[in-house]
Amino acid sequence: MHWCVGLEEYRRELEEGKISPIPLEAEPEEPQRKKGYTNPFGIFSGNYSFLFLFLITISFVLQLLIPGGLITSGIPNLYEKLMWLNPQLIEERPWTLITHIFLHGSFTHFLFNMLLFIFFAPVLERKIGSPKFLLIFFLSGIVAGIGWCLTSVNPAVGASGALYGIFTALAVLMPRMRVYLFFLIPVEMWMVALLFPIYYDVFPLIMGSPDGIAHTAHLSGLFFGLLAGLSLKRK
Repeated sequence: MHWCVGLEEYRRELEEGKISPIPLEAEPEEPQRKKGYTNPFGIFSGNYSFLFLFLITISFVLQLLIPGGLITSGIPNLYEKLMWLNPQLIEERPWTLITHIFLHGSFTHFLFNMLLFIFFAPVLERKIGSPKFLLIFFLSGIVAGIGWCLTSVNPAVGASGALYGIFTALAVLMPRMRVYLFFLIPVEMWMVALLFPIYYDVFPLIMGSPDGIAHTAHLSGLFFGLLAGLSLKRK
């Protein structure tokens, strides 16, 4: 359906077998692999959102299997004490700024976070690529942990701060993306990113209701996600 200089000559040579339909420089190269080596995480290559979903789920199962624990008794077991974010011990255990992301305090907490994660994290990763996704995921979680440590002395667990960063960055980059609240009500992404934290975090903070939710961690992760989204959009 088009014509360009040399097209007829190319077709004639192609029929005569003088040239290849795929230019030599465009032929894919076989990757050099070490013999006997297989990557156990190859299935997650380019899909780190699903890798983290898998790791967080494994951690949740460990929380259930180890006796005691936040989910079954409300008292942390040894595994949770090593990983949860305790502002009073942050200088001794700085790694907990990351590891607290992989713990949850209840089945509802875990289920809600993972639903948000599986709906929005893969979309952001496809949009910006895996390296930038990793940075937003971890840095949002770390900033959320720092925000919590600056405003509270109580321990905290959960991936919510990291999820807020992912959620907000995606809302900045794809504000008109259609989201179905309760799987029924169509709204645009920017509306959800604006109204959800106001209802779920800002109002409870203003009212001072002791609901046991780390609102300042959520808002800290949201703030970092907003900055990351704006930076990526400018580029």
